[in-house]
Amino acid sequence: MKRGRIVLIQIFVVAVLLVKMAAVGEMFNLFRMGGWTLWEVETALAQAPAAKPAVTASAVSTPKDAFDDGLKKERDLYAVLEQRRKELDSREAALKAEEQRLSSLKEEIVEKIDSLKTLEQKLNVTAEAQKTEENKRFKELAKVFEATPPAKVGPVLEKLDLKTAAGITMNMKKDKAGLIWGYLSPQRAVEITREITRAPIPPSEQ
Repeated sequence: MKRGRIVLIQIFVVAVLLVKMAAVGEMFNLFRMGGWTLWEVETALAQAPAAKPAVTASAVSTPKDAFDDGLKKERDLYAVLEQRRKELDSREAALKAEEQRLSSLKEEIVEKIDSLKTLEQKLNVTAEAQKTEENKRFKELAKVFEATPPAKVGPVLEKLDLKTAAGITMNMKKDKAGLIWGYLSPQRAVEITREITRAPIPPSEQ
């Protein structure tokens, strides 16, 4: 009985040894991948330089850095847009002020034009009244001169201002006025005639 137990124990030990040897052989095969031995692997690892990191820690861009950069760009863009808005608002205010100034100036000009038109109408009415009154006076004087002998009328017309002499002569009857010409100097007769026709007198004849 004891002998059978010893045999079983020996068989178990042998089986354990075989399993360990198989495991060691498998590890040896792994080290020989690509034709490399365990000693070669250890030598290569010892001689290989330490791997350098591709980038330093300071150069690594984190999500927070990207967020900060985006936020800064948005702030810069907002500042530019805000400055542009202020410039546009300033220009708009200046244009509105200029528009109001031009509108006020236009109103002043229109008022002045209306005032000038009103004044012109008044002056025209006054001038027409004066002309009517003047013509009435000339007609009355013409009647007096028609009743006066031509020999006395001629010297009077020589002394009167040109406008009055022409006005009186123009309102006299043609036959009466014709008799007066013989008592006027040729120069005075020409001046009265040109005043009646409102023709300018040449400097050589003045």
